Amino acid sequence: MSYMIHHHGAFWFQIRVPRNLTHRYGQLIRQNLNTSDRALAQSLAYQLAGQWLARFSAERVNQVRSDTPSPAENPVATVNPEPAVPQPPYLEVVEAGRSEGVAGSAPITVRQAASESTLDDLMTYWRDLHPNCSPSTDKEMTSTIKEFKGIVPKLPTEISRQDMMKYRDILLAKKLVRATVRKKLGFIATLLQNAVDAGKLETNVAKGIRVPRPKVEPVRRRAFSNEELEQIFTSPVYRDGRRDQGGAGEAAFWIPMLALATGARLEELCQLRVNDIVLHPIHGVLMRISDQGEGQRIKTTSSRRTVPLHPELFESGFMEYVEEVEEAGPQWLFPDLEPDHDGRRSGNFSKWFGRYLRNERGCRVKDRSVVFHSFRHSFKSLCREAEISEEVHDALTGHASTSVGRSYGQVPLPALVKAVRKIEFPVPLPKIGIWL
Repeated sequence: MSYMIHHHGAFWFQIRVPRNLTHRYGQLIRQNLNTSDRALAQSLAYQLAGQWLARFSAERVNQVRSDTPSPAENPVATVNPEPAVPQPPYLEVVEAGRSEGVAGSAPITVRQAASESTLDDLMTYWRDLHPNCSPSTDKEMTSTIKEFKGIVPKLPTEISRQDMMKYRDILLAKKLVRATVRKKLGFIATLLQNAVDAGKLETNVAKGIRVPRPKVEPVRRRAFSNEELEQIFTSPVYRDGRRDQGGAGEAAFWIPMLALATGARLEELCQLRVNDIVLHPIHGVLMRISDQGEGQRIKTTSSRRTVPLHPELFESGFMEYVEEVEEAGPQWLFPDLEPDHDGRRSGNFSKWFGRYLRNERGCRVKDRSVVFHSFRHSFKSLCREAEISEEVHDALTGHASTSVGRSYGQVPLPALVKAVRKIEFPVPLPKIGIWL
């Protein structure tokens, strides 16, 4: 649910009330933000959201601590009365009326202890701010918060810069990959920054914590060599028509080929729908990568794109495959893919390909510096060999531009089509059915 709506020319704040508190506030709280400036309204809405979420969380704690029923009269004004003894730092909670009909009434200010917010509360707040977050990211953040609380068992207001350094050093001592350490620190920093933005913390003590570079740089992922591509595209899936259960039928045949020919990410390919393959009357067959369909997600805004397909894919029989799937009725282009426990359509396929790539009965590629993502590296290398400009091949792969000038406008579709046709593959792409 969005915290801000535009109604009759004005911006309003709104928040849904937890079910166990609707007897006090009603199902929905709304308040006129009294501004026509969208940026200001959004900032005010986030601040109010943080204050109300903290209020709801505190009341849940109070309900657990006491069996005494809530006061029935003037519920908004009497919730959490000011304690008689000194408490930790306070934040000001500006409250709206119970419904839109009284939202214009004078706001009531209630003092509430900021220290009552825990890291779990901040995690709940973060989820409310990111309702479309992927289950895998939520799972990673939840795991990191649990780990951090085991090392630093403190409330957010008590966490210090030294605590964050301690957490970092323990992670490094476990010999975790530096990128993983940065990611975990980033999760904590994100929660604390949300609390700062909502007025629940004064500073973000996790901001700017650096992870030192290792003395020896780790082995980086690389593009496939020509020999490795030969091993992949002459392996049993392509040579003998072998179909493993983990490879999800024809997905095992087409997804690696599409990855090499488009540079697309694995999840982008696994979540394609039949209607994402479009026949354009002028530019030929196009592959649309978006988050428009149910179950589709993208990594970044720049990931939304249209990629012309290479002519060699047609010679391999790709369009015949698309037509067969369309006639059968499934919406997914690769209907045999089963989502994993996080809902990712690429999860199980990724595990299968990793085994198939190394196995003696598969591709027999032993070098651990190449994985499925190496197809993306290979595509970028092929673009450079074809002397395609970085601006164009970034548009094809959905990489965000680091140049301000390049962030204006879009690369025209004809330029993308021309670029793709310049690419020459170092190995011939297999043709479906050659083993029959």
